[in-house]
Amino acid sequence: MFLAVHDDKILFQTPYNEKYDLVQKFSGATLNRVLYNGHYDFTEAGLMEKNKEKGYYDPWHLDVPFSSSTDDVPCVGVNGAWIGALHGQPCCITLYAPNHGMTTRDMGSVWKDEKGVTFTLLRPDGEDYLVFVSENVGTLTDYKFVMKIEGALTFVSSGEKKETIKDTSDQSPYTFLLRAYRFTKKRIIGIKDGKEKNVMTSMQCDSARLEEEYLIINPATVAPALTKARPEGGFDYMPDISEFGEPMISVKNAYHLLPDGAVLCEFTFKKLMDVHFERFLGAMCQHKLNVHGGGIHRYIPKLLPFTEHGNTFDFSTPLSILEDPYPDNFHTTPEYWATPDLPPDRMVDYFRDKDGHDKLCYSLGYLPIYDGEPKKRLKHLGHAHMLYRTRKYYPTFMFGDLDAFHGVAFKKFFIPEKDRASAYSIKAFGKTYIYMDLIEENTISHPAEGTVTLFEKSDGVSYEIKDGEIVARGKGYAVFITE
Repeated sequence: MFLAVHDDKILFQTPYNEKYDLVQKFSGATLNRVLYNGHYDFTEAGLMEKNKEKGYYDPWHLDVPFSSSTDDVPCVGVNGAWIGALHGQPCCITLYAPNHGMTTRDMGSVWKDEKGVTFTLLRPDGEDYLVFVSENVGTLTDYKFVMKIEGALTFVSSGEKKETIKDTSDQSPYTFLLRAYRFTKKRIIGIKDGKEKNVMTSMQCDSARLEEEYLIINPATVAPALTKARPEGGFDYMPDISEFGEPMISVKNAYHLLPDGAVLCEFTFKKLMDVHFERFLGAMCQHKLNVHGGGIHRYIPKLLPFTEHGNTFDFSTPLSILEDPYPDNFHTTPEYWATPDLPPDRMVDYFRDKDGHDKLCYSLGYLPIYDGEPKKRLKHLGHAHMLYRTRKYYPTFMFGDLDAFHGVAFKKFFIPEKDRASAYSIKAFGKTYIYMDLIEENTISHPAEGTVTLFEKSDGVSYEIKDGEIVARGKGYAVFITE
């Protein structure tokens, strides 16, 4: 494996086939942008020609790109809003105030509108816009914000420019409060011969790990803390908003980059305040490119057919995500699960060529370990997915007011064994999870070392284990664990 870091970007390169290597890229190596959450995020994936004859290659260049994204990271629903990925609490108001003359020295200044509601200036946004947040009109843990400035804004305290803002007619509510996180740790680690090394530029390694720890800040506490921290004469720089306020959730993420190209996304969340936790997405995916020309078809095992807006969808037969119709905004609640006590936990996208052959697969799901064990997850799951018109895939890990949880998601690009059939493995923490999917009547095999245990399968699949190999037959799916 080759691991490289440049500015905000990270890539890791692993073997794919005789001609190409697989390259996967992330952002989040630095925290240079204060209006961006700054966590590790999947950005691109594709193939790079091994290019040995030319004697030169650029690992940042993709010869065959097949995925591009900006929003594929863990996201938590708190008090009615998503926080994470590109999202912050949508509690701010952007006011059009042409030639306002304010600078960073006015950040934290306090104002009142004609109804007596207090607003704090979070930041100027260029020469013509100002971003305000109202006082908290709820409680510390069930916070609420006023989403409209009524009439003129009159200066109260803590600013340099004090003239009344008379015209507030042009305003946009629900601006995100960013950055939403206060980072306490970030590390890029290469692992070679069992030894770990911090990577600043590049490294040949056996595997790698991206670590980050951060605190999600209670948005109700940001404005008072910003005003209190404002120095005499104001800030002479653009401060990071996450420096101010009290944390309400702690998060630890570790992205394990494996030599076969798989990525394990290990996450640990813990509440520090009694805020209302609604649901958690441990991973997401979007923007897959039609690289082989025959479309991308999505398969979701353990999900029954359903009807929405008069259209019936059956993801047990891979469904095109590039054509209409597609689910508009459908939540896969338990009545749509094939087995009530086995919530759907993964999907596979099949990339086809123009002749209908499956050339590439991408799988995303949750491993059945820690709080991802089916029985544990079942207790806190309102629906397994949100299937949305954008074709983005939103798998729900958990619902409910939990104080803490720990789980592992996985992502993997791989080459399918046959058309309409695939088998792939995920190695994690001393075990190997083998997933075998037979979309049509078929026979597929996969190597299996050590003790093999059947974890689950559908009724239409039979199997045998012989000479270090699992052979599955029929139509459906089967999952095995080896150790």
